[in-house]
Amino acid sequence: MTLPLEDDSRPPYVQVAEYLRRQIQSGELSPGDKVPSSRELQEKFGLASATIQNAFRLLKNEDLIYSVQGRGSFIRRPAAGAESAGATENAEPSDTQGDVDGLRSRVSSLSAEVADLRDQISEMRETLMGMLELMQQLKGEGEEEGS
Repeated sequence: MTLPLEDDSRPPYVQVAEYLRRQIQSGELSPGDKVPSSRELQEKFGLASATIQNAFRLLKNEDLIYSVQGRGSFIRRPAAGAESAGATENAEPSDTQGDVDGLRSRVSSLSAEVADLRDQISEMRETLMGMLELMQQLKGEGEEEGS
């Protein structure tokens, strides 16, 4: 499937964003659902990665989707009291479980990144300590030769 680029003067990223927006509004993609991956959309529409990322950025700016590093992008639940297409005045506010789950996942991901950084810092410290010890040995040998 390709976008109707010839029939639509809007930039391709705007067209991709509109395609996803319509899926959200029609209910094909519901709050908490994972958005098709960038790669899937690239293959589907024959577009570059940057084009798809620009479409995602546009939808994030509209608070329609959010991303979790290493997991993908997901449909955001509408904010309590926010009006959406087809919403009635008596509609109950949506819960924020999808957002909470996304945040928990992000915290877990960040915790893993912090642990990796701690390991890297520890390895660098050991390397630096070894280099310092070597420098002290070389300095000692130089002083012995100079005596």
